[in-house]
Amino acid sequence: MRPKIHTATARWFDGVDNRPQDVRVRLSGNHFEFMPWPPRPQSSSSMPSEAELAASRPSMPGLRRYARKALQVGEWWRDRPTPVGLPDGGTVWLPADSAMGRVLGGQSLLSQVIGSWSLAVCALVALVALVVWFDRQGVGLLARAALPLMPKQLDEAVGLQVEERLAATWLRPSQLPMERRQAIRARFADVAGRVFPGMRFDVRFARQGDHKGSQAMALPNGTIFVFDGLAELLNDDELIAVLGHEAGHVKHRHAMRQLVQGAGLLSVTGLVMGDFPSVAGTLLTSTHTMRYTADAEGDADAEAQRLILREHLPNETLVGAWGKVLGEMRREGRVDSLSGLLATHPSIGERIESARRAAQEAEPLR
Repeated sequence: MRPKIHTATARWFDGVDNRPQDVRVRLSGNHFEFMPWPPRPQSSSSMPSEAELAASRPSMPGLRRYARKALQVGEWWRDRPTPVGLPDGGTVWLPADSAMGRVLGGQSLLSQVIGSWSLAVCALVALVALVVWFDRQGVGLLARAALPLMPKQLDEAVGLQVEERLAATWLRPSQLPMERRQAIRARFADVAGRVFPGMRFDVRFARQGDHKGSQAMALPNGTIFVFDGLAELLNDDELIAVLGHEAGHVKHRHAMRQLVQGAGLLSVTGLVMGDFPSVAGTLLTSTHTMRYTADAEGDADAEAQRLILREHLPNETLVGAWGKVLGEMRREGRVDSLSGLLATHPSIGERIESARRAAQEAEPLR
């Protein structure tokens, strides 16, 4: 089967003279040839035949022939000429909408999308879907993948910087009796040694600005703040369960995962390059928007429930603790959510449901 032959009238720049010359071009098989057009008087009035080309007859002055693979062809675009770079430095510009230009240059997917409104709309819809997916799931997957790259020293550095910031702007000394504070610290240190072996925790009591506060929070370095309002509201068993929940966040490095997720690829790149100080600073700026996911809360509740079972506390101790916090918030007329700097948790109602599921799904320790 003979290869299809394409012909066209084009413009040729020889690379020396800036004036174009009209030429007649033919693409046949693996060869690209052209000659001046209209033809010179002594030449044939039509393109030479394959036999004449093979014989290289001198009666066809100006004929040029090149191997197709030696050409440098620009991409084909509708309504635009296609440039064909020649090995000797010249350029042939094939006319717009030339079939030869499409055969030689082809068209990338991007060009097809740009040239078709229907494909452009489909591409836009796909892009929006990708952005939505990345916002909801992709960035979380990225953060989880990056977490193993983060050395534990970074947890310490970020935790210390956050402590300094909180102490300067938000925390006030606790007014809880010293005896109870010491007793809770000692008991949790004993419990944590069994439930979280090898991990270091530093339980501190404080007030939330001008208010007692009714929450607890854990920093990446293992420091757990318990606010006076929460300590006064809960009994010792409930407070130990809450501390187990916060310790679960530290164990699973939820804070660092969320901070990396908020800071994005810049922080991950810094970690890989070893630029830990600047990464810590970047993560610190994201603490005010950090919120744990439902999965993270479930992990922390499971750790608290493991503590509850190991220490033989009532199975729904954590559920009771969150229920008391919810009741106190409603009595004070506050919104059913935690707010303020480092508002890391979802609403109290969601936490109660999470703790209840953990209590129902917990398997007795053997």
